[in-house]
Amino acid sequence: MNSYWRIIVRSIGLGLFAGVFGLIYLALVRTGTDALWGDWETPGLFSGTWQVMVIPIAAGLLVGIIYKVFRLPPRFEGFITELQEGHVDPRTAPGAVGIALVSLIGGASLGPEAPLGTAGGAAGTWLARRRGEDTEGVRQSSFVGISAMFGGLLSTPIGGPLLAFELEHEQTNAYYFRHLVPGMISGAVAFGVMWPVIGAPFEGLIDIEHGAFESWMLVAAAAIGVIAFLAALVVGKIMLGAVSVMRHLDERPVVRGLVGGAVVGVTAFALPLTLFSGDHSLSAILDNLESFGLPMLIALALVKAIALGASLGGGFYGGPIFPLFFIGGVLGIAVNVVFPAIPLGLAVGATMAGLGAAVSLLPLSMAILVAILTNSGLVVSSAIVVAAATAFALRQMVMRPGEGSSTEAAVAAEAV
Repeated sequence: MNSYWRIIVRSIGLGLFAGVFGLIYLALVRTGTDALWGDWETPGLFSGTWQVMVIPIAAGLLVGIIYKVFRLPPRFEGFITELQEGHVDPRTAPGAVGIALVSLIGGASLGPEAPLGTAGGAAGTWLARRRGEDTEGVRQSSFVGISAMFGGLLSTPIGGPLLAFELEHEQTNAYYFRHLVPGMISGAVAFGVMWPVIGAPFEGLIDIEHGAFESWMLVAAAAIGVIAFLAALVVGKIMLGAVSVMRHLDERPVVRGLVGGAVVGVTAFALPLTLFSGDHSLSAILDNLESFGLPMLIALALVKAIALGASLGGGFYGGPIFPLFFIGGVLGIAVNVVFPAIPLGLAVGATMAGLGAAVSLLPLSMAILVAILTNSGLVVSSAIVVAAATAFALRQMVMRPGEGSSTEAAVAAEAV
């Protein structure tokens, strides 16, 4: 069989695996969360119950025990680092995926994108190594596996390839044919498997009115990009600080897990909407805007950043993208409160994309993901792109020498 056709066939196989695995994993997270938490969303300050404190602490304890018993590495590399390095260790991937399951059900401020990406990448790495392929073959197969997971999760075949496209890579035709095209095929197959069962799980997840578009909104979007950049500096420092403090406990994973779980629990007791990835919580805020003044919105964003940093630093495993979107969305509502002439949909979408771009250094990916989440039309999406580009450009201007194209959390925790 021609070598390129072999790559295409493998892409289809990895896409099928990703679709089935993604369905099972998301179902386990949803079932476990519903069974353990029930109706937990309460918007008020210090409105949490004993449940929101005890469950994260218990989850942190269990996570620490898993690290210790199974002798897992202190921290796992997430999908961005895995894309950059071109492989996922199949020996540690099951532990990462299992810890992520406990983390997500236990209320950690993380999303499902990291464990799913790790699972897909590990499947690709294992398959290539089993066939005795060289480093380039392993890289290509791992890439396709990660792309498949993102294609199904984000309901777009370009999800994984787009993330990789914005990372450093060879600018050659061979790269595109051996990586991006198979990645899109695997993503499309995974999407085809997941769509009949759960549809597009994140498309239009945030129901928000965008209003009529006017040209001046592009200028407003650029200004929002500046605000998002400044917010990203604060959020990044909080994340880095939390991870740096807890890094001293890496050799004591049980204690680290308890500390991380306690911080998540305390922040959740103060503001329960800071639990989990934040996608449903942001919708709850949008449904009850009259209950949230400017001080509460700022508090939510800051406390969520603390919960995200504690989750990453405490040994929990998951993705930071959706929590960052929550922070950006909350700050976008605050922008609308201060500047009511800016439509709520534009303010929320632009701030989400700008904050995500400034922290992750993946502006195009963040803009497209936000457009999917908020169901933005083509015209409104242009303003979202402007905000993401502005925030990203400012971030590049202040970037210190030696910083790479990974998130703040990846630099600090090697866990994103």
